Amino acid sequence: MDKGGWIRVVESFMAIALLLAFLLVFIGQVERSNEGMSAVERTSITLLKGIESEPVFRNEILSLSLPSNSDEPSFPSNIKDFISENSLLNVGCHLYVCSLGSVCLLEESVEGEVYSSESLVFSNETLYSPRKIKIFCY
Repeated sequence: MDKGGWIRVVESFMAIALLLAFLLVFIGQVERSNEGMSAVERTSITLLKGIESEPVFRNEILSLSLPSNSDEPSFPSNIKDFISENSLLNVGCHLYVCSLGSVCLLEESVEGEVYSSESLVFSNETLYSPRKIKIFCY
């Protein structure tokens, strides 16, 4: 009986097991590094869904002059309050409202990571005025 064949089978099995272990450790580290980012992204998406689903907020978004952002004094205070109350601690979020064809850009320079999400608001019961709402969190 040839023992060399069995040794090669065991060596192959050990090599595959080591590769799988390395991949599992590497994938686990990548997922852990994205956990903080996921919380901010989830928050920004939740804020946008809250704004687009609330009829009072929709009506105010549709009546704004374009472009507009939450830093302006004329921006509706109840939307500002909703954003500040539902944002994560130590994360500032700013909402920009612009037309569908334009690009909503953050108008200030920020050091660090900036997370953004956008959604579309088209109409209410009486008015069709498509708008893009984009939130920047940093």
